[in-house]
This record gives sequence, structure tokens and C-alpha cells, in this order.
Amino acid sequence: MKVTVAHISLNSAGGGERVCLAIVQALRKEGHDVRLATVDKTDWDRLNRVFGKVSLPSKEFYIFKTSLVEAASELGNALLVTSYLLELMFLRSRGKSEILISTCGEKVNSIADIVYVNGTPLRCVSRFSGMPPTRVCLSRLYHAALKVVDKVGGDNIVTNSKFTAQTLKECTGSRITIINPLVSLDAFAGAPEKQNGTNDVVVYSTFLPEHGIDHLQSVPRIASETPNASFLIIGPATEAAKGTISRFEKTVAKMHAENNIHIQTRSSREEYVEAVRNAKVFLRTLPHEPFGMSVVEAMAAGCVPVVPRDGGPWFDILEEKEGVYGFSYDSISEAAEKIRMVLENDELRTEVSARARRRAMDFDGSSFESKMLSAVKQVYSRKFQ
Repeated sequence: MKVTVAHISLNSAGGGERVCLAIVQALRKEGHDVRLATVDKTDWDRLNRVFGKVSLPSKEFYIFKTSLVEAASELGNALLVTSYLLELMFLRSRGKSEILISTCGEKVNSIADIVYVNGTPLRCVSRFSGMPPTRVCLSRLYHAALKVVDKVGGDNIVTNSKFTAQTLKECTGSRITIINPLVSLDAFAGAPEKQNGTNDVVVYSTFLPEHGIDHLQSVPRIASETPNASFLIIGPATEAAKGTISRFEKTVAKMHAENNIHIQTRSSREEYVEAVRNAKVFLRTLPHEPFGMSVVEAMAAGCVPVVPRDGGPWFDILEEKEGVYGFSYDSISEAAEKIRMVLENDELRTEVSARARRRAMDFDGSSFESKMLSAVKQVYSRKFQ
């Protein structure tokens, strides 16, 4: 069958982009004709560098030849979302593809036969406490606008976690199917028992202005309360992120944490895998995280995760079980306390690490492809019976 997979932009190279590429790969393996539609042109060399070799679509279509991710700004983000909305409506109206799949449901959770929601929908973030007033106002306005768009079609909504499904259900009343994202664990599994790795604690982040890294501001504060631990903040970055990284480095210096925090940007997939395999603790600082693919990867490598007590990492991955597969926190001091406890107690760390490795295998990607292909076949049958 002919399938069009639409994604706002793959150049961010984050978890949602990995899901989009996994769907393209699954459909190509089944022999389907897969077209990829994005707003800006995909930098395939960068994706291969960040993710390893990725599966290419049969054809690709885009609106802009220049990456809008590189020129990220409030105006640029608005242009991306508006262009994506128009692109979806155009693809839907043409009707030449049997199936239209949107893998940016967090931006637009309609106008496609199947919508995969990777993150907390923009229209729903006003429901979370602690959000900036401007963000809350934007969320409410966007929610009102999308109520009109929702009338184009109810569509089959798929999301990545119980946490995201509950958020979306409370916000829109939609019925949701949960399919955890594909997490390829081959490179992480089988890591040796941790002894004296280069870094005690690894923090993963995409250094992209449009994603924001405000959540990383807590890392220097945590590091200042764990002076004997070494922290590595690692992840992909673009030219547009230079200013963002520079400001963060100033925060690290201000907190006098430069001695135990190392920042490694523009890292390859191989460098990231090696860092996680050598670390003992994997720290997440992103609040309300939809799922947490990197958390699963780190667990497979034997890291003990320390995550905020909300979001997918806590509800879906750790199953709200403190000290079983990892640990959670509500404050800076609590995060530092949990990290110190893990690093100072080898017996505890070894026990939790072993359970974390086994738990990670529950999310291995083998079921993702079969479930997504099944969803596509069901939609095809209903649409063309």
C-alpha cells in the first residue's frame, strides 16, 4: 500500500524523530511504498551521525529547503507548526495515499488516519502546575484553535505512554491507544558491571533552542550537593545552540560546579552509548516527560535511573516503584540525596541495576513494529473495505 508519514521536522533528532523513522522502517520492511512529508528538508547525514544508519523513505517531500530548526525562534516555531498544519490539510485533501500517518500528534492530534503522539500536546500543557503564564496562555489559545481543526476528523490516536494518554484524554476526551515507542537496546545491553567509570552520572539532553534546556539548570545545583560525583551532560547540538550552551556554562561556573560537570555536545551515537555504558547513574531533569526512551536505554546498560516523580519515566517505566528499578525525586536536595545513596552503596546499586536491566527488556522494540503495522492494517481495512 501507499503510506505517507508526516512529521514536522526530523532535524531536531529527538525521541519523536526516532519514532517517525522507526515507523518508516517498519513499513519499508513490509514492502510498502512510504513517502515522508516534512516542513523542512531533512539532514540525513546528521541523523545517521546521531542515530546510526537510518531507513530512508521511498520518496520525500518538504516545503522549505533550509532547516527551520537551525534558525529556531518563537517566530520560527510558529512557522513550523502553521506550515505543518497546512501540509497535513493539503495531504488529506489530495487523498492519493491510502494511509496518512502523522507522527507529530503533540502539535496537531488530528487530520490523519493515524496520529502518533510523542510528547505532551501543546494544547494540554496549561493543565500542569508551574508553567510560565505566557506558556499557559499560548496553550489555551492553541487548544481553542484546534477545536475547530478537530472537526476535520476524529482519527485514530496512538500515544507512547499511560502518562501521555491520560493527559490527552483529560484535555480532549479522545480515546487513545497506547503503543510504547521502539527502543533499540542491542548497543546498550551487555554492558559490564560498573566499577570506576569516567563519569558517575550521565545527563542526556538535545541542545536545541526550540526544545529549551531550562530543566538543565537544576544539574549544577544537584552537582553542588554531590561534590564527589562527576557529571557528564551529553547530546546532539546545532549551530543555533551555541548561545544556549554558553549561557548554561555560565550557570555552571556561577554554581562553582565546573570541576564536576563536563558538557559534551555534537556527540555521535557511538559516543553517547559509550558514555552510558560507563556511567553508574542516569539523571533526568525534564518535568512531565511523556515517556523517556533514553531512560530505558540507560537501564539496559546497567545505569540506575534517578527521575522526577512525574511523567512517563516514573509512571510507565519505573511503575511508581521507588527503589525497585530506580529512584525518583521532587526536589534538588532529594535528587542529590538519591544520587549520593546509589554511588556510596555498591550493594544497593548492583541490586537495583540488575532489576533495571531486566525491566528495560520489557520495552525492547520487537513489539512496536508489529503493533504499528497491525494498526495500519486495521485502518486500511476500515477505510477501503
